[in-house]
Amino acid sequence: MSQGASDYIKNMIQAFKKLPGIGERSARRLVFHILSQNESYAANLADAIKNAKQNIRLCKNCFNLSGEELCPICKNPLRNHKLLCVVENPEIIYVFEKSGNYNGYYHVLHGLINPLEGITPADIRLKELVHRVENGEFEELILALNPNSNGEATSIYIKKLLSGKDINITALARGIPLGSDLEYVDKDTLSEALNSRKIYA
Repeated sequence: MSQGASDYIKNMIQAFKKLPGIGERSARRLVFHILSQNESYAANLADAIKNAKQNIRLCKNCFNLSGEELCPICKNPLRNHKLLCVVENPEIIYVFEKSGNYNGYYHVLHGLINPLEGITPADIRLKELVHRVENGEFEELILALNPNSNGEATSIYIKKLLSGKDINITALARGIPLGSDLEYVDKDTLSEALNSRKIYA
């Protein structure tokens, strides 16, 4: 049985709704916007997504998104080699870099400990974090995780993992609203939280 136009539209809407932050209404608007454009618009969009998925990998050092084996940040010798900032996902790196207030290196966990969703310490990049701390020249590790229960649980676990290591562990100041996501925090608030960071206790 062939599909009607409404079936194709419904399938597109369902696909867009799987994206974070996209509900029924936003998905519908995106679908009708794409369908109102010429065919090359949709083809270019599809090609951009396909090419990104085929060519972007994880940096072998920090696990940021990268087009090469090492991301531009890890390849930059002018960054502050004494600072290591731990973030949940690559999007947070973009927020930090946009703020222009941090010049150290990063470590991307690709998740937070979340027992309710079955995410354990073994499921995120904690083993690699310990390896970098043990083999690097870092003097300070900044916990820049979302201020929620999962972020707090992960921070506590990291502090236990690094207990006895010769490194200061700090956290962003609590100017960031509890329960918020760092990717949505404005750069001035993030800069203040970074500048006012304190020893994580």
